Amino acid sequence: MRSFNKTLGALSLLLAVGSANAFTVSAGDFKFTFDNFDTGTVNYGNTAGVKCTTVADCNAVAGIIPASGAGATGFDTMGILSVGSITNLVTNTPIFTRGPDGFLTGIFSQLSDHTVRVVCDASICNTTTLSSGGVFSLWTNGSDYNPALGPTGAGVNLPGMIYPGISSGSLYLQGQFVTGVLAGDTTSTYLANFNNASFAGNGSAFLDVTGGSAFNTFNTNSLTDGNGNKRDLFATITFDDLGGLASRQGWTVKSSGQISGLAVPEPGSLALVALALLGASAALRGRKR
Repeated sequence: MRSFNKTLGALSLLLAVGSANAFTVSAGDFKFTFDNFDTGTVNYGNTAGVKCTTVADCNAVAGIIPASGAGATGFDTMGILSVGSITNLVTNTPIFTRGPDGFLTGIFSQLSDHTVRVVCDASICNTTTLSSGGVFSLWTNGSDYNPALGPTGAGVNLPGMIYPGISSGSLYLQGQFVTGVLAGDTTSTYLANFNNASFAGNGSAFLDVTGGSAFNTFNTNSLTDGNGNKRDLFATITFDDLGGLASRQGWTVKSSGQISGLAVPEPGSLALVALALLGASAALRGRKR
């Protein structure tokens, strides 16, 4: 009996450790919610028309304000993000909550505008940008991101995917922006629209995962893009700089958004359950004897 109780105690501890793991993702449709700060190239002008149709031409548009920290790379959209929650949409079960379950923070970068159009109606002008390229990484960390460092603070290298307090963590997931956000377009990986005066706008992109400890969980090819290709994730973002919260810290906009897709059980959680069941079976057999 003592042996049986000891075994059950060990199994309970094992399962408790597994359930306390904030990043054990259950199978099914899910969404990440996140907050982020972006630095982006703006000021393509307040006259209607197509401003550029190649990366080189977009970089050469007169009067643009390049993304801070872009340096000689020519990248036009970069930033940092902090995941607020992960939710299983089938069961409406929270999987991760920022703070109590730790912190999941990341960097996105290397997006270059290749086509820009400005549309004006009366005194209001809006800019639409199509970008190519783009990568992202998420790390588990013991604390949240610090946007006060801005896009050019000490130790920050957004084109190189380096940001103090973020990139030093344990790599959870990395991937790339992929085409298909517009049907028939095989070049654009990110679509953004914003009001020229307030920078209020939105963006969207399909993503494919390429690595990290959770690669097998999210590498599902469960979504179909505008060109019929299978993708892993889809991101939607809204942003603005109303109140100047972003610009006071050197960013262009503050943002919020979600990433959705389909997950499969993490290999670690499956192994944990199998081990627990095996141990329980052995304990029961011992008790019968």
